[in-house]
Amino acid sequence: MADPQVSRAAYAAAALAVALGLGGCVAQPKLLYGWGSYEDIVYAGTVKPGEVAPDVQIQQMEKDRERVRAANQKLPPGWHAHLAFLYTQVGQGGLAHDELVAEREAFPESAVLCNTLLANLGAKVEKPAEKAP
Repeated sequence: MADPQVSRAAYAAAALAVALGLGGCVAQPKLLYGWGSYEDIVYAGTVKPGEVAPDVQIQQMEKDRERVRAANQKLPPGWHAHLAFLYTQVGQGGLAHDELVAEREAFPESAVLCNTLLANLGAKVEKPAEKAP
């Protein structure tokens, strides 16, 4: 008669080997958003404000936009709004307006915030098209 502890250990070792083998076959999920350096830019701007000039941050975010689009991904929530913030810092109100409109279109739940920011910019706030019932 076989030792019950040996057979349990053998079963456990076999189960572990199968689990590890199958785990290696799992494909990594596709990311919903292309973050680029967005998180690093926001972090640096919050923790060390003024250390990196807004125009440098804008250039990096514009490069990221191209990379994200080339990878056929979406920009994350807040991305356009943050770029709008940076544009206002360098006196580019028109570009800030465009980015806030893009944020509102990409994330309708941000409409109240974006409309408020647009009004503060002195820009004409376009009302989103209403859905037919």
